[in-house]
Amino acid sequence: MSADLISYKKAKTLIEVDNAVRFDVAVTPDHEFYTDFSDVRGDFEDRMIYKTLNVNPRTFVFNREANLGNKITLFLAGMRGSGKTSELAKIAKKLHNKDCFFCITCNLDDGLDLNDMEYMDILIFQLERLFEELKKVDLSFDKEVIGSLQDWFSERVEEVNKVIKKEGGFEVEIEAKTPSLLSFLGIAAKLKANLAGSKENADKIRTAFKNNFTTFARKFNEFVEYINIVLRNDNIAQEILFIVDGLEKTATTDIRKKIILEETNRIRQIKAHTIFTLPIELMPQTQRLKSFSTVVSFPFVKIREKNGTLVEKAIERFQEFTYRRIDQSLFDSPDTVRKAILFGGGSPRELLRVLEYANMYADEDINQITIRDLDTGIKKLAAETSQYISAADLEKLKVLKEANDAGRYIPFDDGWQDLLEKLIVLEYNDGTYKRVNPIVEASPLYQQYVG
Repeated sequence: MSADLISYKKAKTLIEVDNAVRFDVAVTPDHEFYTDFSDVRGDFEDRMIYKTLNVNPRTFVFNREANLGNKITLFLAGMRGSGKTSELAKIAKKLHNKDCFFCITCNLDDGLDLNDMEYMDILIFQLERLFEELKKVDLSFDKEVIGSLQDWFSERVEEVNKVIKKEGGFEVEIEAKTPSLLSFLGIAAKLKANLAGSKENADKIRTAFKNNFTTFARKFNEFVEYINIVLRNDNIAQEILFIVDGLEKTATTDIRKKIILEETNRIRQIKAHTIFTLPIELMPQTQRLKSFSTVVSFPFVKIREKNGTLVEKAIERFQEFTYRRIDQSLFDSPDTVRKAILFGGGSPRELLRVLEYANMYADEDINQITIRDLDTGIKKLAAETSQYISAADLEKLKVLKEANDAGRYIPFDDGWQDLLEKLIVLEYNDGTYKRVNPIVEASPLYQQYVG
């Protein structure tokens, strides 16, 4: 467990609330903050992911014999703040067993450069994470297999260094060691460090590997398949499953599009079970991605039906979510918490923002967040959130309100996509149900133009 997560404790005083409502630290299933929303997400059920991976959703046993050679690539698509990372942590915990997968979680913000990243960086990171996890289990494997992969990597590093040397730069220093898990881990770690270092060196490393990608993919696949056999022989797991999370945290849309859309052919060449989280701006590309993968939509929690009826079960789950982080005594009333939940709109992250702003106005002498503090915080947050909403956006929000009032569906266009990316509009079920973010609804701008 990370140091950030260890220090992530329930708030017993107002001064502790800011740390308790942080949303930049993913919560794992064994943490006291973890709340399971899987049965209140409308049309989404986590069994969809298990079934896609050919895993029995009750016993968590992988059906390998029925799917020999069939490696699954799955994209979990959802809006920012919907809880994908926590959901994947729960899924990994259930799947990581001797009858199922050896799960390797790769958090891209943990060591890679979010301002400059390519698919090649991710693959090298996957190998590093694989070797880190393999080091924790006592595997008996043929050293010639890892030696072949290590030699090939060393040859690529030599190519890179020849180019760097000509240009008078700093070479990538790799020590010559007898092939082993530990020695290859050192090579992978060094390469990853250089990919996150100077852009000049990073580009040279990428070029060397991409120019030999067909061979790289073959060696990657052969090694993964060999480890799969060893894992089965040692009764540790049936196969490897990579979980690649955090793509939406990269700096620009262009980086994300380049990794997923421009590298589709390379992604297809990697034969290993892999789950990627899919950033929201790439969700319109679902049909294209479905040509070689499965895309599962991960929506917000529906706390209000289209007709306005509240979903009490979902609200109760958010009450649990809130009280796991903030002691109930720090609120003047359960009604204050309920109102905060409704303004969160079914997004765990949006609710944490609402609570953060309410706490900004709370009086430490009273040591409670009151309904007045909440209202003041919502007013401030609403003004900030709606500050850059355009006239064209407001027209679309009018259309959305009218459609929901009449129970109609809305055809997709790029304008809706932009509003979803900005979290001005929130999406539920399988994407057929959208609502204006309640925080936006509370703004004077929205009230004036839409009502």
